[in-house]
Amino acid sequence: MLTPEKIQEEQLLVERLQQRWMVGSDLPLELDALPESWRPLFEGLEEERLASAAVALLSQHQSALYQPQAPAELREFPLLPELNKPVLPYPMRAHFRRVTESVQSRSMEQTGLLLKLLLQRGFIAHPADWLPSSNDEGLPEVYLPWSQWAANERGSIDNTEVLTEENWDDWYPASRLAKLRELRFSKPAAALNLIQTCAGREPADKRLRIVRVLAIRLSESDGEYLQSLLKDRSQKVARLANQYLSRLGLSSELESNTQEESSAQELAEFYELKKVGLVKKQLQLLPRKLKSKKQQAIRSEFLQKVSLQSLAEALGITVTDLAGAWQLDKNRDYDNHSFVTNAVDTLPDKAIALLVTNIESYLDTGEAGMSLLHSLLPRLEQSRRAELMFGLLRNKKAKVDFQGLLKFLPEPLTELSWDDLKKTSPWKALLKLVVEELSESGYLQSIYLQRELTALGLMLPRETARQLLEALFEQGVLRADPATDCLRFNSELAGVDGL
Repeated sequence: MLTPEKIQEEQLLVERLQQRWMVGSDLPLELDALPESWRPLFEGLEEERLASAAVALLSQHQSALYQPQAPAELREFPLLPELNKPVLPYPMRAHFRRVTESVQSRSMEQTGLLLKLLLQRGFIAHPADWLPSSNDEGLPEVYLPWSQWAANERGSIDNTEVLTEENWDDWYPASRLAKLRELRFSKPAAALNLIQTCAGREPADKRLRIVRVLAIRLSESDGEYLQSLLKDRSQKVARLANQYLSRLGLSSELESNTQEESSAQELAEFYELKKVGLVKKQLQLLPRKLKSKKQQAIRSEFLQKVSLQSLAEALGITVTDLAGAWQLDKNRDYDNHSFVTNAVDTLPDKAIALLVTNIESYLDTGEAGMSLLHSLLPRLEQSRRAELMFGLLRNKKAKVDFQGLLKFLPEPLTELSWDDLKKTSPWKALLKLVVEELSESGYLQSIYLQRELTALGLMLPRETARQLLEALFEQGVLRADPATDCLRFNSELAGVDGL
């Protein structure tokens, strides 16, 4: 009978045998090398069969010894919900996986655009090719049931039901936020009532996301509730409410803040307000020449901390005047960025529109204006963003590229002809780089070029993508060049109607 000590001794011999074979040893096997309890089974065997029989027995021994066991707590997952859309056709799936892998390494925003491209053609991704993670945001709403499944949340509500005070707690947070945004677009007063009633019982991080929904169709009717949030137990929520009140021009109703007024006055003294023009007088806010870097640092810090409403009051002008009077070409890029970031949080829509116009005229002077426009995108309606994108595309002086333009798009374009695209400065600049790259290496290895072509693949209508590809092939780009993956996917993906 085998004792525990004997079993341990034999197991050591088994492990030695295993290691011996794993390193590729082909030396003859002796009976003495086998565990003692095995030896009777091998007596009488021919020498050349000894090793193969030992391997077979060792395999059975290990299988019996190491049997996989289920974890102590097994969880039963629900089936993946079925979405009411056809999945991508099988012949396109491998291509989709390659493009997804390529764009996912850059940002989730671009993956969202790829999913919207599929939706435009009438398809959804196959779950074996792509599934959302529990933290993904900004996905097309059709994928919300999968997001809920991925988060392993067992919402008891069907997504077709209406969000109400009674079923508020039954919704998965991402689905609830999507429903709330939808309600805010169509019935802003009803959404406000729901937020007033239910947001208070949510933890701070969720409450902050819920209050952010008020940015949609923000109006003076939200003022009273926002005033009440100034005393919220979360400083982030109170700060957000303060920003929304500033956008509504209701900051005068806020409690007086002596330190803020003092800082605003000090910041105002760093600038000089002038009226220029012979016929039509225009305000210009010019930075004064400073004596030291320390003064420059103080001014930059104030631009980040002091609300533009307070600065305008200290200067004796309105915030709309301030947005138009700010001289982008006279200030440092860092100060311009601070001013615009501050404006996103606090300026009303009318002042934001004027600031956008101000930045548009600044674009001709360099590339810095593009990043300023990107900062303002959260405050712009989708129609205005598309209008800006087309304006920039046709602007022959502005220094823009397709990666920058892609950020303006909430979804791929449905209208942009090849004839219009090939006349634009960004395309001419890109084509020049392609020709240079081909003459040097014969293929497109530049990361910048790969990103530009991927951006075009995500933004263009199918026919335009097809014609652009042909133009690239005529220049000598290889038809299988990985840099053209996204463009080829776009051009080959026919809609459910076959077009």
